Parts: sequence; structure tokens; C-alpha cells
Amino acid sequence: MDISSSFSGQNSIQFLVDQFMRFEQGPRERLLNKKSSVDSKIKVLSDLDSKLSALQNSAKRMTDEFTNYFGAKTSSVSNAEVLKATASADAALGNHVMTVERLAAFDTRVSNQFDSNANDFSAYSTDQVFEIQVAHPTDEDPDNRVNIAVTVTADEFTGTNEEVLQAIKNAVNGAMDQAVADEIITNEERVRGSVVNEVNGTSRLSFRSGNSGYTNRMDFGASSLLNDLNINNNALSSGTAGGYMFAVGTSATDSELNSKFMLDGLTFYRDSSTVTDAIDGVTLQLLNSFSEQETFKVNTDTTAVKTEIDEFIKSYNEVLTFLRDQAQFNADTKKRGPLADDFTYSSISTDLRNFALSEVTDITYGDYNLLYDIGIEADQQGRLSVKDSDKLTEAIETNSEFVSDIFNGSDGIATKINDYLENYVKTGGTISNSKKNLNDEISNINDRLELVKSLLKQKEEQLFNEFARLQETMYSLQSQQSFFGLFINNSG
Repeated sequence: MDISSSFSGQNSIQFLVDQFMRFEQGPRERLLNKKSSVDSKIKVLSDLDSKLSALQNSAKRMTDEFTNYFGAKTSSVSNAEVLKATASADAALGNHVMTVERLAAFDTRVSNQFDSNANDFSAYSTDQVFEIQVAHPTDEDPDNRVNIAVTVTADEFTGTNEEVLQAIKNAVNGAMDQAVADEIITNEERVRGSVVNEVNGTSRLSFRSGNSGYTNRMDFGASSLLNDLNINNNALSSGTAGGYMFAVGTSATDSELNSKFMLDGLTFYRDSSTVTDAIDGVTLQLLNSFSEQETFKVNTDTTAVKTEIDEFIKSYNEVLTFLRDQAQFNADTKKRGPLADDFTYSSISTDLRNFALSEVTDITYGDYNLLYDIGIEADQQGRLSVKDSDKLTEAIETNSEFVSDIFNGSDGIATKINDYLENYVKTGGTISNSKKNLNDEISNINDRLELVKSLLKQKEEQLFNEFARLQETMYSLQSQQSFFGLFINNSG
């Protein structure tokens, strides 16, 4: 066999170097495996953070001090074509009867009807200024009103009636724009002017209040221009004459701008057809007038309360299932989860199960202090479910506090879980710190990998040089062998 055959070319040297280097990869492979393991643990912690945060968010909703999700109410009406009712948690349960005499209206004033092409305003030779008073309620004065000055310049009166009415409209809208920009009024409070053409060849000016009701009525200052327009006429518009479309009246009780309705035997007047202050926690939308009594009823929104509980149970069970796979010994796979050896995380399941199954003492009614009392039970893995839906429904409909106390009392289940999880999921909390330590470990592994990479490169270069020198030696021996062979052959 030719001993130089293994070193007969550059490729053969590379092959030999590669073979030797395979035995030098052990430290690098161990570091890569370690890095992969740490990366996996970081991902598991991120997933755990997400699931614990979801559970905490659900617990926070249940313990919300401003919104009583357990007190959710719903309402029903006898005739949805004329009335709509919605109820908040503050609404009292019960039935109500009502009739509606009229809906609220926007204060609308119109001018006389003019021949569009005539020149009825040509006698005006100077600027005309008038004021429109509008409502601008404040916290200090709910009846506060402000005057908005409107100026129509003299040159605007040289045109036709249509052109003059358009100019007046533009002057009103411009003055309102400026008042809004100057924050004298809000955009919702502004008066809006328009020109309408009921019959071909005629024009009429129209002003409309920004909001409905007597509070939001318009008042006009003294003005010869307004008198000629007849838009401030204190009478119902009829035919071609100007005036109001709805009687403004002198108070909330005699103004046709206000809605008027009878509720449970009492008479109410409101600026709007959407009423929020007749019954605590109930919003009424008056859709039409009706003289025959209709009813609406406020009930506990059992479905909404059950949905809150179902969302909590879902998030709770997802945490337990995740921890069973990642922080415990899995009897099915015979493998330990990546967090199983870390008591900080392997103990979460036990703690949560203790919270869920413990007795609540901060309750209003002693017969309801366990989840079992409202039909919720745990299986062998601690996962919760509503085992007796009728029991839960009865508790909610009888008194929602039967249910809410179990979750949001000072030692309620949601209260304890919310407080417990805060230490894990908050910024700088347990999970955040664990991930930081693991990322530091990744950084250290990367540094060691760089060092190993450098050492392996040096080793590879060393082997390549040694095999190259050995190759040269083989070539030299091969040359000498050929020389001696030739010498021997010639001697014979």
C-alpha cells in the first residue's frame, strides 16, 4: 500500500482535519445544548407570564372598585318600537309603567318666505349686528348662557334675497365657528344657519339650536334686520310668515322643546328624548309618543355575570394545565417540565388551588362562602367548572352579592389571586427577574461559545499545518523511494 495515498492532495488533508475536528466539538455541543435549554426555559416563562397576566386581569375585573360586574343588569320593554331601556349595575330591580306625550325637539326658527330674485334688503346701507344667545352650561351654573355677536356687512345687502339670506347664514355660521374656536361654546352648542327653498323661486332662512330642549333654546337680541326677517317672531310659523316651529314657552314645563312623559304616576320634563336621570341606573330612549301605558323591567343580567365567571374559570384552568406540563412531573410522558425543579414556579398550582377552595370569611351572607355554594367545583387536577348551573343562577338572581362576595371580598378568591400574582407578573417581579438571570446566562454562554470557536479555529489551523508538513514529508519519502528504486534497477 502506498503510505502517501492519504495525503495525495489538498482535499485529503481537509478530510483528515474534518475527521479530527469532529472529536474536538464536544465542549461546543454541550454549550449549544445548554443555550437551547435556557432559551426554552425563557420561552416557557414568557408563556407563563402571559397566562398568569390573563388570570390576573380577570381577577382584577372581578375586584374592580368602580364597575360592579357582578351587579350587571338588563332591561326589557313591552314595545321596542316606541321605547328602549338600558340598565347599569346601579339600577334597582323592578317593573315600571310609562306613557310619552311628546319627544324633545330642537329649537328651530324660520324667517318669512321671500321671493328669491327680489331685492327686499337693498335699503340697508350699513353693517348690521345682532346677537344670538345660546346655552353654555357649566359645573357652577347649569343655566349659563352666552351671547354670540353676528355681523353682516353692508355690501352683502346689494344682492338678491337669495344672496342676502345666504350671506346672513354664512355670517351666523362664521360667528359660531369663531365662538367654538375661542372656547366660548362647544361645537355641540352652536346654532346652525341654513337657507331652505320650499317652493321653486322662494327662499327662507332657518336657524336651529345645537341641542334639543328648553335649556338649549335660542334667544335673539333687538335687531331691525331680524324684525324684517321675522325670524324672531314669537309665534308659530304659518304659511309664508316666520316664527318658531315648536313653542319655546317660558319654562321647562310649558316648552314644547322638552320631552314630556309620565313614569310610575309622575310627570317628567327633559331636554332630550334620551333620559338618564329619571331612575337611578336606567337610560330611557323615547322613540315615539304613546298614550297607552307601556312597561319596562329591570332584571339581573345573569348571562353577563356567568360570562365573567366563565372567563375567570377559563384563565384559571389554562394556568393549571400549563403548569402541569411545564412545572411538574408528567406521568403520561414520564418527563419533568423545565420548571419542575424550581419551587418558585412548581408551587404556583398548589397555591392557586388553595385559594380557589378556601372558605371566604368577608361575606354578607353566611350560607355563601365557598365556590361549591354557587355550583362551582374542582376536579382531581384542581380545574374548576360549573357543576350545578341552576345553583349558580339561583344565587345570582336572588342576590348578586351571594356570588360577588366569594370573589371580591377582602379575602375573596379573586382578591387573593390578584394580590398573589402581582409579585410574579409585575415589572421587576419574579418572572421578570428570572428571565433577566437567564438572559445573563445566555450572554455568558455566547461569550464562552466565541472563545471555543476561536480555540477550535486555532486547532483546525494547527492540524491543517501539521498534515501539510506530513504531506510534504511523504512527498519527500516518495521521491527518495523512486530514486533508490531507479538506482537498484540500473545496478542489476
